[in-house]
Formats: sequence, C-alpha cells, structure tokens
Amino acid sequence: MFSVSSLRKLVGPWLLQLFFRERFFPLSLSKQQWMRKLTMSIMSSALVGTTAVIVYLSEEQLDPKHLRHDIPTVSFNCAFMLGHTVADTLAHTLLKTNTMTNYFQLILHHIITLGASFAGTFSGCLPYYVNIGLMMEVSTVFYCSYIMARELSYLRQSLIIGVFFLSTFFCVRILLGFCIFWYHLIPLLQTPEFYDLDLPVLLALFGCFPVFQLLNLVWFPLACKRYIQDCKSINTPGSISVEKNGLHNKTA
Repeated sequence: MFSVSSLRKLVGPWLLQLFFRERFFPLSLSKQQWMRKLTMSIMSSALVGTTAVIVYLSEEQLDPKHLRHDIPTVSFNCAFMLGHTVADTLAHTLLKTNTMTNYFQLILHHIITLGASFAGTFSGCLPYYVNIGLMMEVSTVFYCSYIMARELSYLRQSLIIGVFFLSTFFCVRILLGFCIFWYHLIPLLQTPEFYDLDLPVLLALFGCFPVFQLLNLVWFPLACKRYIQDCKSINTPGSISVEKNGLHNKTA
C-alpha cells in the first residue's frame, strides 16, 4: 500500500505536470486530486494487468486443473493488487468523484476485490483463476485513461481510447473473466477434492467472484451507452471550442 500511495503522492503529480501542465493547473483542486487518483490507478493497473498477461501467456505451470499450486509471481502480483485496492478504495471514499458507474456498485466492487485479493495472496490455491482476475486490470488502464482524457478536454482522443476500453473490457472481463473462467472451473466443481480447499478461497470463489462478474455484465452495456453518448456530444455546439480552448469539458 505504501508503494501505491507513493505513486499518487510523488510520481502521479510529476507526470501530470510534465505532460499536461497547461490543462492540469487550471483545474480545481478537487479535479487535480481526481487526476492524481486516475494516474495512480493507470500505473498500478498497468503493472498488475501486464504482469498477469505475461504469466498467462508464458507460465507453463499455470494450469486450470491445478487446485493447489503456488506460483510466486501470481501471489506477489495479487499482493500488489491488494495494496492498490486499499488505496483506491480510500481515494474513492474521500474524493467521491463521478465515474461511469454507480458509486455504491463501485465501492462494492472494491470490497469484493479486497476479499478476493486477500485470498489469492495467502492461499496459493487456484492460481489460474486468480490470474484471470488480475488480468481484468488491463481494461482499468483504458477506463482511467478514457476518463482522464475527458476531464482534460481531449475529447476526440478520448473516443479512440474508449474503443480500446470497450474492447479490453469485453475480452478480459466478459470473454475470459466469465465464459472461459466457468468453462474450466465447472469440471473442478464436480470433484470432491475441490471442496477441501481453504475456507477463504471457497468464500471468495462462491461469494465474491459471482457478484464481481455480475457487476461486469451490468457495467458493460452501461459503458457502451455512455460511450455512444460521448460520441454524440462531440458533435454538439460548443464541444469543439471547448476542446481547442483546453477548458474543462462540461459533458465529462
């Protein structure tokens, strides 16, 4: 958690001032704090998501049939995710800023992630499925980048980022995180050995993951609807002038 907080306090503001000085400083203090939070999330999610993808593609011992098999890279990545989620939950609670999702749903999502990350860090069970959960952070990178581009009035650029966000969301959270996840897991549920796993793992699997996946299924059409609305807002009177002047976009 200390390393994640350092990203927000030190690295995040430096990057924002380096690349977006002209558009960052005119923002209100609350908006600047929100930009720092988004920058922290982008860096943390990029690290977690990229590591998980590399493990998924290259780790030979990552097998969906393995019930108990400790893969250090997955455990360390999950521990970092745990710290990031704690810091991100505190940031959302304190800032209470608007996102594309319902605030209560977002906090519920974070609480579920805390439980799943804790179980994944210390159990050493079901590494394949834990890693799939970590891979979902790839879409978070583009989600936060999309929101940041809107807040900084990079309106047309945000539409390009939005395509990547919706594409990665569908791939890692719907196709991989729901369809492939249960395709491999259902056969394991039919074995008696599965129910000998640690209680926190079973609680995370049957309590956290279904709710987590349900939220993803609810959020995807909402995100598509929001993206369509943003596309239409680009063509409304005043949108182009707002973008050129570098002012805050009132439709963000």
